[in-house]
Amino acid sequence: MSVLSIKILLFLIVSVGIFTVFKAIKLLRNAFNGDVLLALPYHDSVGSFTVSKSGVYSIWHKGPVFKKTPLAQFRPHISSTTTGKEIKLNPSILSPRSNNFATGRMEFFTFRAEVGHYELKLVSGSSTSRLQAIVGNAIPLADIDLSLYSIEVKESQSQIITILAIPLLLLGILGIVGSLVLWLLAEQFFV
Repeated sequence: MSVLSIKILLFLIVSVGIFTVFKAIKLLRNAFNGDVLLALPYHDSVGSFTVSKSGVYSIWHKGPVFKKTPLAQFRPHISSTTTGKEIKLNPSILSPRSNNFATGRMEFFTFRAEVGHYELKLVSGSSTSRLQAIVGNAIPLADIDLSLYSIEVKESQSQIITILAIPLLLLGILGIVGSLVLWLLAEQFFV
């Protein structure tokens, strides 16, 4: 195989790597940038939203950063307004976070919903694990102002897709960098 053929092959691998990186970044962005179906302040205990297409949705906590949060005081419950059936909430595996140094967002539940109308209620209970509650209570912070915090229901994607996007991104970067290095050194390696 000639050096020119190897360089063409490596160029094709770079192109595939660039495509893979863009696709992985798009998948990771989808974990954070879904449409907001409901923004419910904590001081309002009930809100309703409509799901227009079946899929995976997530519940995000939004509030100021570096302050104690009301996650240990309230737990969301979602039920269908037409059937009254309660929707099973799954704790977020990755728990993606996003902030702008003043306001932070954290995904803490995901759920699958069919097309229909739903009602979210904030009931007393904890949305955190026991370990998180113990650590949160051990830190001496000021009392919680519920007017600063809210719950958001957003469109999301399966957490498995988000988990798979991370190695896909790394594989694409490895393909780009490795192929460029081999392309530059092709004359030394493939003579």
